Amino acid sequence: MNGHRPATSLDRPVDAEDEMSANFARTSRGPSLRVESVPAHAQDHWLDEAKTTDAPGMSLLRRFFHSSFSGSTQIISRIFGFFGTTPGKMAVGMIVLTAALLAAGLSMANSVANRQTELNHLLTSTEPMSNSAHNLYMSLSLADTIATTGFVQAGVEPEETRKQYLQAVDSAASEATAAVLDSDDEDVYLRQLAVQIQRQLPVYTGLVEAARTNNRAGNAVGAAYMSNASAMMRDDILPAAASLFRLSANNVSEQQDQLTRPQWVPLSGLVAALVFLGLAQYWLWRISRRRFNRGFLGATLLMALALAWVSGTNVYTWHLGSQGFTESSTPWDSLTQARIDAQRTRTEEILALVQRRTNYNPSLEFSSTNEHISDALTDYSNSTALHSSDAATIDEARTALQEWDEAKAHLLRALDSGNYEQALALATDSSPDAASTGTNQTMSSAAAFQKLDAALTELIATARDSMRSYLSESLAALNLVAAAVSLFSVLSAIAIWLGIRPRMVEYL
Repeated sequence: MNGHRPATSLDRPVDAEDEMSANFARTSRGPSLRVESVPAHAQDHWLDEAKTTDAPGMSLLRRFFHSSFSGSTQIISRIFGFFGTTPGKMAVGMIVLTAALLAAGLSMANSVANRQTELNHLLTSTEPMSNSAHNLYMSLSLADTIATTGFVQAGVEPEETRKQYLQAVDSAASEATAAVLDSDDEDVYLRQLAVQIQRQLPVYTGLVEAARTNNRAGNAVGAAYMSNASAMMRDDILPAAASLFRLSANNVSEQQDQLTRPQWVPLSGLVAALVFLGLAQYWLWRISRRRFNRGFLGATLLMALALAWVSGTNVYTWHLGSQGFTESSTPWDSLTQARIDAQRTRTEEILALVQRRTNYNPSLEFSSTNEHISDALTDYSNSTALHSSDAATIDEARTALQEWDEAKAHLLRALDSGNYEQALALATDSSPDAASTGTNQTMSSAAAFQKLDAALTELIATARDSMRSYLSESLAALNLVAAAVSLFSVLSAIAIWLGIRPRMVEYL
């Protein structure tokens, strides 16, 4: 009570005897559990930075990297540790499978879209260029024939002949321009041929005008001008036009053949995606003991549908290209070449009158032309491009070909006998009775040729329409394919993730 607290055992000094008693007491009680206090933040120790002590003998550079990247190393180790677990393996497999599905679908969609673009280019550019090249050659040859015909006619050139000549020249210039516009930047040689024709055409027309002017004035030099103009046409302009037509026609055939082949590489990608889906489902069945997964089954169904659609489209376009287009293009090629040969023979026939060749034998040139035309008509008769209405046109062409042959025989006899007036009427007058002699009525060579050329032109137009229809059908078959395949691949990727989610939740 005097202000001092009572003495306790803690205040008195501890001697050796007390310490021995305490030790004996602890020993006699036996081992006891030692509970240490745990900091409150110990459960969040994974958020703390790693504290490491330097090992003895560690270099300064090694200590720097060890202290700087130890945290990142632990994170990477944990990530790879997760991938070693079953949920981690599922996640890795899903990522790989998703990439395979999207790559296969988008690759096929891109391939289909590119093919659709190239087919459209073939239909709107390459094939029209080939047709323009054919029309260019025919217009040039026709212009030369009409110019020569007007030159050999007595007196002033008929107005109708002059009008036909100008139309042929205008058509040639227009078709040459169209051929340049329809050509690609890579077709440098084709452009050069078309430009060469455009450059030489005014020179040719200038020679023709000089021949006409001198002929009306009665100057003999007019025949030389006309011969030079025809020689320029036959030796320079027409060969360039023939090369342009041949190369452009080959481009059509090559592009069509390439664009209707099966798309083996993109198709193999879809097949591989289906194989991966099957393997993934087998693996999932082995670890989950569930035979079917609705998400994976839906993805398999979608990819199988995409594969079936694309395969059917490839088979259909291949059928159109290998059979339909080829069977239509073969008679078209034959007919166009036959028409070119006929026009060339017709020009030689008129040149015989200009040069007054009494030893001219048209049968030597006409025999091969006759054979080409007959073969072309036979090819068209046997092709699938033949329409029911074409039979009458083919018969008309055969009849005109025979009449032209007979008219040439009369022309040859008139030239051999020196009857230039009758030969001129046979070669230039398009009336049916131009070669009438006595009681015999013979169609003129001009009338027979016009009849034959009209029939060939009609057949060529029909064959071209059939050929273009197959290209249009191939293009139509590809509609919606690219968009559908892309959609199926994306839906498949979503389906597999929806299907794997319940399995992953079981492990989390």
